[in-house]
Amino acid sequence: MSSIAAKDEVFVPEKDFPEVHKMMKQFIPSEDDLEKIMQLMDREISMGLSREGHDRSTVPCKLSYVTDLPNGRERGQFLALEMMPTNCRIMLVKFSSERDVYTSSKCVIMPHTVAAGKGTEVFNFLATNIATFVKEKKVEKENLPMGIAFAFTLNKTGLDAGTLVSWTKEFGATGAIGKDVVQLLRDALAKFPEISVEIMGIINVAAGSLLALCWAQPNTRMGLIMGSIANSCYVERVEKCDLYQGDPSKKVMIINSDWAHFGDGGQLDFIRNEFDRQLDAESITPGQRIYEKFSGALFMAELVRIVVLRLMKMGIIFAEDRRDYIGIQWKMDMVSVIEIESDPPGVYTKAQEVMDKFKIRHCKEKDLAALKYICTTITNRAAMVVSSGVAALINRMKMPQISIAVDGGIYRLHPSYAAVLNKYTNKLVNPQHAFEFVITQDSCGVGAAIMAGMAHAMKYKSDSKLFEMDY
Repeated sequence: MSSIAAKDEVFVPEKDFPEVHKMMKQFIPSEDDLEKIMQLMDREISMGLSREGHDRSTVPCKLSYVTDLPNGRERGQFLALEMMPTNCRIMLVKFSSERDVYTSSKCVIMPHTVAAGKGTEVFNFLATNIATFVKEKKVEKENLPMGIAFAFTLNKTGLDAGTLVSWTKEFGATGAIGKDVVQLLRDALAKFPEISVEIMGIINVAAGSLLALCWAQPNTRMGLIMGSIANSCYVERVEKCDLYQGDPSKKVMIINSDWAHFGDGGQLDFIRNEFDRQLDAESITPGQRIYEKFSGALFMAELVRIVVLRLMKMGIIFAEDRRDYIGIQWKMDMVSVIEIESDPPGVYTKAQEVMDKFKIRHCKEKDLAALKYICTTITNRAAMVVSSGVAALINRMKMPQISIAVDGGIYRLHPSYAAVLNKYTNKLVNPQHAFEFVITQDSCGVGAAIMAGMAHAMKYKSDSKLFEMDY
């Protein structure tokens, strides 16, 4: 067989693999469908913010209690703790002149025995590492404000109060569920009387990304997470937040949309197809996190695998090839999907390398072209469906120009996802509202540090030594 890379023939799906083309039509929403998703999202957001509709909404719009946004003129040094499913990071963040952020950090891998142990063990482990870190940085006596960026589900009742609803599969520390994680960490830090750290608050990853970009670009009003999880946050007017009972003088608040659950009440059934239903039924959360199952990295790759396997069983592509590896649930990953789509037109080198992992070798170019078409159609649909959610938020905020902080490998690494998301968001957004997607350079921990600094400045208004609000 001649080298795959040597040819530059481009296949036409409708003509060259019509059965595949026909099957993939059910993954192509119309512009009317996207408009309908946007309207349904807006309705669910309004319910989520309301007192009477909150518990019924599939977009619960959780209050972050972050009611101040940075303007880029804040100065000082603060601590942050990033708590992610696979690792934790302790950070010392210094904000100095003109957009200059200095970050010194230590990555901490939590041993499985600790993550699976008692809830107190998790926070004792973190406190021990924080104590070591602040001593190494010689700031242990400075009582620096600390912010936490937290990647797990919380029920927040204040800026510095949030009870843990659930961990991800990496954590088995059930003893912490239902408890205030800020208090658990405070209690653990109290065992180190030689250090002085003041925990000011806890926020989710999307809010951290929003705040981090907002310091550099003060018109930032949205944070988007596009990776293994799908979430967003945005800035809402406090008067729309029925459940907020805090300072009446505050004008805005960052809202954690928690939109992964959008569709759990059947709202998106009109665009779900047989493959979506199969993926959902075979997942560990059937009937839940429906919006995330359109756009999360894990789910996009699994949809590709399910479609390819169906077509193989029908004898349409890779007809004579083995199906044992491709038949394993979750065996396809988003890195492989991105590789397949990164081949130039008419070139299928990376696509063949991916199929080699499934022990499917020496593939026909037409089959590899069909595989690439399947991947592109599924990832395009994900970007289109997310654009409806983004547009709903932009249209709600009614601002002339905003920046959107984007975090996640799909947007950053996929060859066409960003362009498709931008194209359809533009089609759906009121033309009076300009927007720009910006890949976040600073991590969510930087945003948590900013939040801690602003909260500290509000708490100790007479003390401007630590955090100067240069208005």
